[in-house]
Amino acid sequence: MGSGFDITAEDIRVFLDEAEELLQAMEAGILRLESEASDPDPEVIQDIFRAAHTLKGSSATLGHQSMAELTHAMENVLDRLRKGKVSVTTPLVDTLFRCLDVLKIFKDEIATGEPAAVNTDEVMRELAALEGTADSAEPAAPAPAGGDVALPALTPEQQAKLEQAQARGLKAYQAQVALSPEAAMPAVRAFQALLAVADIGQIVLSVPTQEEVENDQVGADLKLLFVTGESVEKVHEVLREVPEIAIQVLAPYQPSLPAATPGPAEEVAAAAMAPPASGAAQAATGAPQPAPGAAPPAESNSGGPVRTTRSGLRTVRVDVEVLDNLMNTVGELVIERTRLQQVLSRLEVEREGDELSQVMSSALAQLGRLTGNLQEEIQRARMLPVENLFRKFPRMIRDIAHKAGKEINFIVRGEETELDRSVIEEIGDPLMHLLRNAVDHGIESAEERLAAGKPAAGTVILEAFHEENHIIISVRDDGRGVDPEKIRASAVRKGIISEEAARRLSDPEAVNLIWAPGFSTKQEVSEVSGRGVGLDVVQKNIERINGSVEIRSTVGQGTEFRVKLPLTLAIIRALQVELVGTTYCIPLGSVVETDRIPTSEIQTVRQREVIVKRGEVIPLLRLAEAFGLQRPEGYEEPEEIFVVIVAVMGRQIGLVVDSLIGEGDVVIKPLGRFIGEIPGISGATIMGDGDVAIILDVSSLVDSVQGEAGRLETVAQ
Repeated sequence: MGSGFDITAEDIRVFLDEAEELLQAMEAGILRLESEASDPDPEVIQDIFRAAHTLKGSSATLGHQSMAELTHAMENVLDRLRKGKVSVTTPLVDTLFRCLDVLKIFKDEIATGEPAAVNTDEVMRELAALEGTADSAEPAAPAPAGGDVALPALTPEQQAKLEQAQARGLKAYQAQVALSPEAAMPAVRAFQALLAVADIGQIVLSVPTQEEVENDQVGADLKLLFVTGESVEKVHEVLREVPEIAIQVLAPYQPSLPAATPGPAEEVAAAAMAPPASGAAQAATGAPQPAPGAAPPAESNSGGPVRTTRSGLRTVRVDVEVLDNLMNTVGELVIERTRLQQVLSRLEVEREGDELSQVMSSALAQLGRLTGNLQEEIQRARMLPVENLFRKFPRMIRDIAHKAGKEINFIVRGEETELDRSVIEEIGDPLMHLLRNAVDHGIESAEERLAAGKPAAGTVILEAFHEENHIIISVRDDGRGVDPEKIRASAVRKGIISEEAARRLSDPEAVNLIWAPGFSTKQEVSEVSGRGVGLDVVQKNIERINGSVEIRSTVGQGTEFRVKLPLTLAIIRALQVELVGTTYCIPLGSVVETDRIPTSEIQTVRQREVIVKRGEVIPLLRLAEAFGLQRPEGYEEPEEIFVVIVAVMGRQIGLVVDSLIGEGDVVIKPLGRFIGEIPGISGATIMGDGDVAIILDVSSLVDSVQGEAGRLETVAQ
């Protein structure tokens, strides 16, 4: 991008990761500013300012001038805000959010390398209007830290350059800045410092040299000797612009004095320049605290979220492809472990009591424990807190509420709950639609709420928590609730069910009609919903990742959607069944029960075989016929059949199989783009004997039966 610095693909990736964190931090801070507009927390303003400051420096290093200029203009407004010269207003918040939207576009531009068609003139004018005329009496900058820098002896050429500059009236300064140990790009930070000094003067000597910095050969600090016409306060201000460095020494160059490290007095002066920070903020840096009597640490310009130590453990960034490969490898180990178990079982039968089989049994048990531990640790490495997903929703709810003219209290709980990265990636869109639905359909207008004796502001709660071996994500509101009578009327009007069938539905069954394709009780299309993407799409996307969703609602009190998700998509627990000599796997989370049913108990309703269990009609699906499998010639059906009853969203069907094999962990393998999607099949796995087993897509199987047979329970007598 013409930055004048050799930016590698890795540098770009690190920048994008940092920019994402900074933008999210700013968004969360601005939302909090708006909620505390009457009495904003100075620490929140400082955090937003720091994030903008860091992003400005990073983008300038990459050479993205537009991004740097915009964040600089934001800095000016935020600086006036933290000095109390402007107040938090709706126009100010709206402008800051528009700035974030533009910055996100710029970030995508850097990620893709494709120029973005965005004009910043309007938002820059808004910022300028908010900034107004700067006060003439600005507080003086803090005094820079004194001391000397252990610089190497000057060469004749460097000495001549220094003397010539001093003869022209320029001043010589020495500086030493420490690079933050948490900096993801220390060489970039060092180069930023070099650029900052070069913009206001001329560098005589640097340790490491610019060439070494460009080759990523940097240590813990950067030492400089330079000449400039600016004051020491101006130089200090310029260096403070560089994120993730600490200014340890900045003083006039005095070659007659012996080189020395800064003494206690100078270090105290350096610490005095650091902006005040709360104890919590200081503790969050993970930096070691000085011993009693020691000098305070030098100023830190880390600015914004960084990866730090927690409970003595350091967090590092790992490419997701590496984690995916590790999980695939663990999956292969699980398969081989199962294969060895089968070999050992045969060996024990053939050589019962043999010493070799006993040794193998012990070794295999240990291998099983190690594989299990490895599998668990890799899964933990893939886990992310749902906070990474949840934090994008407050801004969305704010914007939707403003468009709908509603006041919403949005509460988020359980952000620390962890999910597999692959699950988080898949669940984002369904959750977004459920939240939109809660604001648009669920929460009434302020007038309706007041008339019903409710507060004018509605409440929407997003919560995540563990439940057994699953994660539950709940979206609930205190709105109007789902009225079964309105659901019945709308379903009949849209031709989803007949009027007679609607009358026979219980209230819970009627409420579940909202999952039907094309269903809506909304009379008008809004900007928020009603664009042809209904709750049926939400349901299918959740079921596609072996999850489920249910609705709980009380008229006049509110609605809750409970999304049940597996912890991971890579390895699942499954019931293994046999069908025409082939093994099939049914995700255990969908299995209700298994049974052997006499064929004499099978009934026929509307040309569909059914069984009745505990008064409930359950349609049957013969998998062999559904998949077109050929039975051997002369096959006769036994007097009893094996039935696996599965359920999705309360809808049950019975899968007819030849026999039950047992439960076990299976590694999910996608079918691949050449095979594509096959109805009733979600993937495949490799069994211990090397054979391939098919993993069933229970959701599509249930849909195929229920769609063909209708709601059979309403006609069974």
